[in-house]
Amino acid sequence: MSAQGEAAAQDGPLAALAALAAHGPRYRLGLGAPPPGALGWLAADRLLDPYGPELSHLLDTEHRGSGHRTAHAAALTLIAVYAGRVTAAAVLHWALTGRVLDVRPGNVWLRPDPGHGIAEVRLRAFRMLDEADGPDERETTVQHAVLTQHLLPLADALRERTRAGLRQLRGGVAHGCATALGASRAAPELLARRWAAFLDGAPGGLAALGDVATVTRPDGTRRLVYLRRTCCLFHTSAEAVRCASCCLTSREARIAAYEGRS
Repeated sequence: MSAQGEAAAQDGPLAALAALAAHGPRYRLGLGAPPPGALGWLAADRLLDPYGPELSHLLDTEHRGSGHRTAHAAALTLIAVYAGRVTAAAVLHWALTGRVLDVRPGNVWLRPDPGHGIAEVRLRAFRMLDEADGPDERETTVQHAVLTQHLLPLADALRERTRAGLRQLRGGVAHGCATALGASRAAPELLARRWAAFLDGAPGGLAALGDVATVTRPDGTRRLVYLRRTCCLFHTSAEAVRCASCCLTSREARIAAYEGRS
């Protein structure tokens, strides 16, 4: 393929990635393998081994960076920030376009932030799964790519490694996925319907772990927010603050706090 042809072939992927990045830093995805010599990058599929060095590194980085007291608490915080960064762009892209971006673990690289969370995410290749002619139609759904293949196996690995509660881990999965919808200025009613569609038939019992509400910000914009029914224990870290969606805060106080955000 000529240089011009290669550039033209990239127009679609680059435009889609740019549109996602416009929603905020957590929706920014790189494309291709990490640069040669780049340090700290982890292959997402290697994280599913509960005793592998990759998961050890990711968990230990969050443990130290957040100042958590236990690996149990670090795991609960980690799964929430992971879902809200590594696969969030795919959830948002699906909600807005109906297309299923390939964020299965074999297609993802990530670099943990030494302070807290995930610093960078890259896709090995830009693919839309719903364009594939697979033998099993379930393999092309957003639930399969994001949950069945990626986040729920990671939650299982963290459960095995730290004995953190599976319900709480899955609550972090639901929270990370749902908050992706709050990045969009699309009508909250539309986004709420998309969230209900995401939960329809989703594995892991995620529908029972939180719900969404519409708030009006000081500038008059209306946004969809997620209200958790599980806790990630981030308030027990060195930060000693509750997340905005923390179930330890009353529903009324959480909604008021979200409405006060600029």
